[in-house]
Amino acid sequence: MCGIAGIVQFNASPTIREDLVLMCDAIAHRGPDASGYWVSNNNKTGLGHRRLSIIDLSDAASQPMHFAEGRYAIVFNGEIYNYLELKEWLVRFKYVFTTSSDTEVLLALYDLKGEKCLEYLDGMFAFAIWDNKEQKLFCARDRFGEKPFFYFKDQHNFYFASEIKALLKVRKEITVQTDRLQKYINENYSCLPSESYFSNVHQLPASHFLVISEATFSINRYWEIDLEKRSRYVRTSQYYEQFYELFSRSVNRRLRSDVKVGSSLSGGLDSSAIVSCISELKPKDFTTLSARFPGAGGDEGHWIEEVVKSTGFTNLQVLPDANGFLERAGDLIYQQEYPIASTSVYAQWCVMKLAHDNGIKVLLDGQGADEFLAGYDNLKYFALWELYRKGSIVQFRRELQYFKESYGASKSVGLKFLYDPILQLFGKRRKVYDKGYTLRERLKYAMEFELPELLRYADRNSMGNSVEVRLPFLSHQLVEFAFSLPPEQIYQKGRTKYVLREATRKVLPKAIYNRKDKIGFAPPENSWMQNHLFKQALSDSRHQLINKGFQPGGNEFRNFVAAHFINVFS
Repeated sequence: MCGIAGIVQFNASPTIREDLVLMCDAIAHRGPDASGYWVSNNNKTGLGHRRLSIIDLSDAASQPMHFAEGRYAIVFNGEIYNYLELKEWLVRFKYVFTTSSDTEVLLALYDLKGEKCLEYLDGMFAFAIWDNKEQKLFCARDRFGEKPFFYFKDQHNFYFASEIKALLKVRKEITVQTDRLQKYINENYSCLPSESYFSNVHQLPASHFLVISEATFSINRYWEIDLEKRSRYVRTSQYYEQFYELFSRSVNRRLRSDVKVGSSLSGGLDSSAIVSCISELKPKDFTTLSARFPGAGGDEGHWIEEVVKSTGFTNLQVLPDANGFLERAGDLIYQQEYPIASTSVYAQWCVMKLAHDNGIKVLLDGQGADEFLAGYDNLKYFALWELYRKGSIVQFRRELQYFKESYGASKSVGLKFLYDPILQLFGKRRKVYDKGYTLRERLKYAMEFELPELLRYADRNSMGNSVEVRLPFLSHQLVEFAFSLPPEQIYQKGRTKYVLREATRKVLPKAIYNRKDKIGFAPPENSWMQNHLFKQALSDSRHQLINKGFQPGGNEFRNFVAAHFINVFS
């Protein structure tokens, strides 16, 4: 896990190395273990790297790394989890390896397969490979966008980096997009996958690669969730067996490390499934880390204890509070480079700091499952409505009863869905379907447009503490399998994530298996905002926005965040 930066200039510049050093110094937190730089002989291309040593801790695995007698140079941020399997396969093609790193495997794979190398990777990554023979730069980002890749481009220059703050060090044209920030204040606007809150700064979208040379510049998609694929088994248990096989393989691969590994544990189904799966592997010593909010409605202490008793793992806890958030807010927003949605970002940051303070360099986390297994409350409605639209009335009535038993008689799925089949005849849909009509469509939208924000939080919070976060649920093979399942394997009997519950039933504590509520990292934000210091900070934020030419909105937390964003980036 690292920080990367690079420059391609079509007019040679004598300052290219100095610019690379400035860029990498700005993201030194991403890689405090080492730094490295390479500049081409003609001073037109340069690559920079900050290293967080995780696999092959030797200097031989340092970057920028070169391959094929100097034809290729790479800077790589991330992990290729199946690098051992790929390495064994590449040896058959007569490739010889001099390190134990996944970076060298990636270079050999690119030499063999070119841009199609991306199809073979199970991992999180953002990397750039300079091909000296072809005089072109190949850049790529992982399927879900776990690792960031930002760039600036004009007629003569191309700059890229893991974080925007690196670009700010060398390109004076980059300024805050005031219209987008005002839109965030007014309506909680979230940037599109290719956008940022800074003018002239773009983001390479997840599942895309970029090629640039003096003659060409192109961005192409290499992977997409297939909504047409279907898995059908004779026995229902086969769904759970296959899911667990893919899930446990993903967990096992993400434990590969030459440094200490731990896992976050919120007490929810996702993190508990990961920790329980790890327990089945019987590691000698393993640590879990949790955020707690004692005395608040969102405290997960009881559920955390259930998993700790079941696994016997050590559990370390941190207690985020309002004063800590206020003290950290400016630095937190500087790290994020985007406005944040809630104080849960701070709670996650506290867990990452707890890992760093205890010498844990790699942390597994449960993000991703909510988006493709309908973990959020609003997504279960799409499963119910779909049964009605398809005419599965008996099943619909049965699920409606389970819904009431699970969430209370006062809860309702609404009545407007009764008109859906009639509207469908006229080619119309209710507004609620703007982000997807079927359950699968809605889940795909969540993966492509909602998950990236959470992945950004995780990346910045972890790397801000020099910790690598790994997400077992974001194995693309696991996600592809989940999207191929019948909808009833996603939501059934009043329970979301049905296939996950059944697949991990034998390893989960019974209390976790039966959980129906969802909390996660949920600080008592409303209570925090009643803190007198917090109230004063909210009031000050309104004045600061007005002084900077912005119009404060009705949401005081967004005003607070926007004011800090302006302060740290103007």
